[in-house]
Amino acid sequence: MDDTQFVSMVSINKRCTFKVNEELRKIQSNDLIVYDTELSEFIKRKINVLKLQHRKPRNADDDIQDMYNKLKVANITDLQIRNEHVEKLKNKDSEESVKKEKLLSTCKVCGKVVSEKVKSYCLSNKNRFKGNIYCYEHQKPHQ
Repeated sequence: MDDTQFVSMVSINKRCTFKVNEELRKIQSNDLIVYDTELSEFIKRKINVLKLQHRKPRNADDDIQDMYNKLKVANITDLQIRNEHVEKLKNKDSEESVKKEKLLSTCKVCGKVVSEKVKSYCLSNKNRFKGNIYCYEHQKPHQ
């Protein structure tokens, strides 16, 4: 089976806000991101577009049943496992933001952690430091 015949769709809860390229919201795309309340409608619209583009069915009934079976086996229905997955994602996000903050608060040359005041000073002098952060000792060569 050829992977190019698949349409990738992501459905997001209405409590979320899209922060993606607007092209991923257009029915012409083969990578779609939609709200959960729009999912059924987008699937119907996409099927109609594909029927117009391809006069004969792209998959045999056996292929469709095989895809369904694979998805059914891969789907996690246990609520506890799903909740654990969500918690792991939340922890991963918070760990990454802490790492990112630490990287932004260290000297570009020596890696020494700098105070918020030093960080602020470097970032407010963009012409001198080019958006980088330097400890007091390494600020001198940039004068």
